[in-house]
Amino acid sequence: MSERQVRRVTPARLVPPAAPPVIVIGGGPTGLSAAYHLGRDALLVERGRTVGGWCRSIEDHGFTFDYAGHIMFSNDPYVHQLYQLLLGDNVHWQDREAWIYSKQVYTRYPFQGALYGLPPDVIKECIVGAIEARFGPLTAKVPPEAPAGTGVDYTGPDRRGMFEPLMHNGAAEGKPAAGVRRSSYNGIERRRAVPYKGPPRNFEEFIYKVWGTGIAKHFAIPYNRKLWAVPLAEMETSWLGGRVPLPDLEEMISGALHPVGRPMGPNARFGYPLRGGFQALMNGFLPLLKGQLRLDSEVTEISPAAHTATLADGTVLHYEQLVSTMPLPQLVATIGSDAPARIRAAAAALRHVSVRCVNIGVGRENLTEKHWIYYPEDTVFHRIFVQGNASPYCNAPGGFGLTCEITYSDAKPLPAHGDELIRRCVEDCIRVGIFRASDPIWCANQVDMPVAYVVYDHDRAKNVKLIREWLTDHDIVLAGRYAEWEYYNSDHAFLAGKKAAEDVRPAAAGGR
Repeated sequence: MSERQVRRVTPARLVPPAAPPVIVIGGGPTGLSAAYHLGRDALLVERGRTVGGWCRSIEDHGFTFDYAGHIMFSNDPYVHQLYQLLLGDNVHWQDREAWIYSKQVYTRYPFQGALYGLPPDVIKECIVGAIEARFGPLTAKVPPEAPAGTGVDYTGPDRRGMFEPLMHNGAAEGKPAAGVRRSSYNGIERRRAVPYKGPPRNFEEFIYKVWGTGIAKHFAIPYNRKLWAVPLAEMETSWLGGRVPLPDLEEMISGALHPVGRPMGPNARFGYPLRGGFQALMNGFLPLLKGQLRLDSEVTEISPAAHTATLADGTVLHYEQLVSTMPLPQLVATIGSDAPARIRAAAAALRHVSVRCVNIGVGRENLTEKHWIYYPEDTVFHRIFVQGNASPYCNAPGGFGLTCEITYSDAKPLPAHGDELIRRCVEDCIRVGIFRASDPIWCANQVDMPVAYVVYDHDRAKNVKLIREWLTDHDIVLAGRYAEWEYYNSDHAFLAGKKAAEDVRPAAAGGR
């Protein structure tokens, strides 16, 4: 941190004579963006010793590891302006190499668009299942395996977009074209009759209705159960927008017959800081902040009535407006009994998934050309983020770093702890061929993210709305992934911080 930056960091017990009108809680990407856009009107309070939140990085034996895998991508021009402002030329852009390891082979992500290389029976099940999901069973046989809610009743835009190239000559809306003979294929997996007609009511139904039973069986169901650590029927689908590539049927068949060369999806090309890990993007805000920054300052109590925030050391800060980026249940807990019972109950009902990252520094270069790999089967981890390919400067000389990501929850506890968890990850990496048993392990560590993914259960929206409305009436603005309880990427976080600054500025004196 530069001398200029150090001068702006206020010691914990020193209260400036003229407090800024807005307190921003949390120095992650959203809080940094809010403080930057508020200028001198903001006091940024961060409980850690460094800024960054879950976008921080650590160093170990010459390796740089992020808190889980992070990349830079956005469709918003303003976010790209911020990237340039924060990093300058300390960035490089790459075409994504995202892969899936299943059936002992690698296929490109997304699974449904790149079936080439899988066993023929698996490919057949996936394609027939996708066709049946749109047009109905190819035979009258109906199996017991698939859950209720799958079937031909849903013809919404998600599914139509996948099949519209084949919907002509009377084939639209599931009606076979004239002269088209129905196949007599007797697949392994059929669906039961569907009592419910309409769009998917939950994430599990979405998988079956949009992708079909084959893709559900071989990737989407096992992977998402492993990732989300909650029953998929308990999740709704509003969070899916833009995150799930939906190839049309022609693309799907082509991706089964030939290798897929080009990346698909919203992050097909991404950026990453050349040096400093993802932390460098967060640190880029520091010389731009015009307001004060207090590190090592945890907010333990908030009084909406008194408009005060109390820190762990007893310091009391006054505010006109408060922007919170802390997890929403934690925010309500700091308010305590000042929040009505219905607000506390709504906060307690919010669900999340935790992530444990096992970082491994291997004593061999160039282990793989891939950037990240999804594992739907029996590995302890659901994904490996190949830190060493995010930037070559993340590696120690002669070594290569990677991060094994493991979700856990009350319903799916960690399978091991401490050195035993590291041992399990190393063994599984060897088993799936990431590195060899003879490769030396130069370092291994763990980082924990107690609140990592917010769960979109069926009560989330109404609970968040109830809490937000009550907090807004008390001059508390929610911003970011965990405060708004939304599935935000880091680019969304930057925009959420900007919006929060715009929302509170009319009530605050001055401006940037």
